[in-house]
Amino acid sequence: MRHNNLKNKTICFLLVIALNLQSCVVYQKAPVTLDEAVVTNRKILVLKTDNTKLKLIDIEKIDGNYYGYIKTKHKIEKIPLTESDLKTIRILDRTKTTIGNVAIVVGSLGIVFLVVAAIELSNWGDDWNLGTY
Repeated sequence: MRHNNLKNKTICFLLVIALNLQSCVVYQKAPVTLDEAVVTNRKILVLKTDNTKLKLIDIEKIDGNYYGYIKTKHKIEKIPLTESDLKTIRILDRTKTTIGNVAIVVGSLGIVFLVVAAIELSNWGDDWNLGTY
């Protein structure tokens, strides 16, 4: 009974970790310009000159001014962006993000399988009643 409880808790814990890690996002290594970021339809990571990171949903250009859309708890806010305040702009890499998320799920399920197998094998000889006549 104790081993079943341990097995269930271990499986639940590892599956929760796997689900939390599924939200990983990978950005391209090569920085792009603001004009290139405006054209893309992907999430954008902006590193400002004071080393703060902004994870933007979109960037748009209105009358020569750039605006970024950032998601807050209750709504989407529009913030002005100035080129002099920005250090790097990186765009979401969909391919690497998908590969990473699939690898995390497959790897975590493999670990769950190995842990369950180890728990089961540790109990394997318990019910044989060896030595009793």
